[in-house]
Amino acid sequence: MHAELPEDDQPPAPLSAAQATAFWNDFSGQLTALAALDGRAFVEAANALLQRHAPGLSLELEGTPGQDGARLVVTAHGNIEHFEAAQAVVRQAPPLAGYAVQAFRSRAAGSNFAMRLQDFELSCDDVLVAHYDAGGIIGLALSFAQAVPPQLQEQARHMAFILLDHALGEWDFAVRVGPVEFVDAQADTVPLSQFPAVFDAFQREVLGRTYDFPQEEQDRWISLEVRPRDADEDDAPDLLTFHDSAHALATRADLCYLLTLRFPMDSQESLDCARAAQDALDAQLLAQQRGVQAFTRMEGMQSRVAAFYVDDPDVAAALARQLAAEHAPGLDAALALEYDPSWREYLGMYSAIHRHDRRAAEEVA
Repeated sequence: MHAELPEDDQPPAPLSAAQATAFWNDFSGQLTALAALDGRAFVEAANALLQRHAPGLSLELEGTPGQDGARLVVTAHGNIEHFEAAQAVVRQAPPLAGYAVQAFRSRAAGSNFAMRLQDFELSCDDVLVAHYDAGGIIGLALSFAQAVPPQLQEQARHMAFILLDHALGEWDFAVRVGPVEFVDAQADTVPLSQFPAVFDAFQREVLGRTYDFPQEEQDRWISLEVRPRDADEDDAPDLLTFHDSAHALATRADLCYLLTLRFPMDSQESLDCARAAQDALDAQLLAQQRGVQAFTRMEGMQSRVAAFYVDDPDVAAALARQLAAEHAPGLDAALALEYDPSWREYLGMYSAIHRHDRRAAEEVA
């Protein structure tokens, strides 16, 4: 129920670097003429250019065209299906004199802003928010400070989502917020106008999201045996080594791509080669702070897979292929990339591994 554009039946095809570059070439070629326009005309003309290359995205302007401090914001209007395209456009942005470029809308300035729709007004103070840990992401329970007439309930809820999107910012609301439900008013709430600070503190102090790379002396890994649900009892378990400390980086906006590098193995020698290639990739990504290893898994004693969250998919894939060729030339490496800004793969494992911890905490509370 985020404030999104209508979704297509099929996810949009990934936007290529060439498509993003073509937009910026068009934009740069007309920038002098665009800068002579007022703000509204600038945005309309810029979006006409953008729609040719990246439907589903929009360009917003913060500041005044051609003046210092102007910022171009590429937004997907909260539709996570188009987030990859938004980041691809920003990644290919050339230096633009007088303009900064960013992906996704920032939080709205001010705390208690409001919106009106069909003679009904709702402000951030009118929306009450309770929050909880929903397995490594934040779940929300929303209610209203004042009674809302039954015929306006649906409209009020839609408006509350829009206010929430603007209060938290496009990335935080779409990526870092999980389940959202409307409930009857309860005691443990804060007005939405005060919630962004609460949200940030919960991310940092409860979820442990520093968004800093783990330091070696504090790095924590968990090893355990796991079985696929459809496995026979006699099948050998998979051996999972989970990078628990990577949780501090989960949902970081520049680590959106899940890269998996899988090698077949049928001997100790092939296992050693696979591990050497995967360890080399881990070391290089970590040294440049361009990626972090999430886990490794021995799959039925037949293959070894290592998973990483990386910033640039093309750079990381090229590096993975290079290191596979250097360290495991005789093995058929399988490389896969997935856009996973919410870290679903990692947080699903994290939630399952730490479920007992949460139950124990709830019992103590």
